[in-house]
Amino acid sequence: MSDDDLNKRIAKAQAEIDARERPKYMAAGQGMGIGFRMASDFAAAVLVGVVLGLGIDAVFKVSPWGVIVCLMLGFAAGVRNVVTTAMKANKAPETGQVTKGEGDSA
Repeated sequence: MSDDDLNKRIAKAQAEIDARERPKYMAAGQGMGIGFRMASDFAAAVLVGVVLGLGIDAVFKVSPWGVIVCLMLGFAAGVRNVVTTAMKANKAPETGQVTKGEGDSA
């Protein structure tokens, strides 16, 4: 048995092990990706609300009220985005349906 033959057998065995283990790792990565997406969606909505509120305060001179109202609206929009994403993630795909992520209807 030559070294080349041994290397081929080792590579084949490693590929089979990787193929069996890959779905476990991919599922964990997908969940973490969805979690990061939810966090960034929520933070972005709140940040946009604060910036918009500061702009309204500066333009209309209604000092705390613009930030307060827009912060609440941003918070509500962020919660809505997180709930929508969680519902899409928990929904079991129908048989034969391929999910492409955001914009599945495209």
